[in-house]
Amino acid sequence: MTTLPLLVVHLGAQDNSDKVLKFVGELLEEGERVTILASSQTASLYADLAVTVWPDGAPRGMLRLLALVRRIAWAQFAAIYDFDVSGRTKAYRWCVRPRPPWYVSPWYVSRGAQLARVKRL
Repeated sequence: MTTLPLLVVHLGAQDNSDKVLKFVGELLEEGERVTILASSQTASLYADLAVTVWPDGAPRGMLRLLALVRRIAWAQFAAIYDFDVSGRTKAYRWCVRPRPPWYVSPWYVSRGAQLARVKRL
């Protein structure tokens, strides 16, 4: 269990929603504090979970993008798990300073033995 929260990015990929929900459930069972960066499409998936949801994951406009990147940086996450893997989240990764460990996962990852399958950027 970490003292800092973890960020899970789930913006628009509806086909992996079950996998992301299972991953978030595992984090919660371990006692982690989880924040979800979601879009308007995916925010409702997390209504029943004890997580913090940021529904502004897909901002429109440069000022809103900068505000989101600043918000991510100031939150001081222990790690970021990116289940969206898009150009948008790559831009977030390059703009957030200081940068926490950023894990990109195009498929389901469990935190134990399979964590090595996650590509660290």
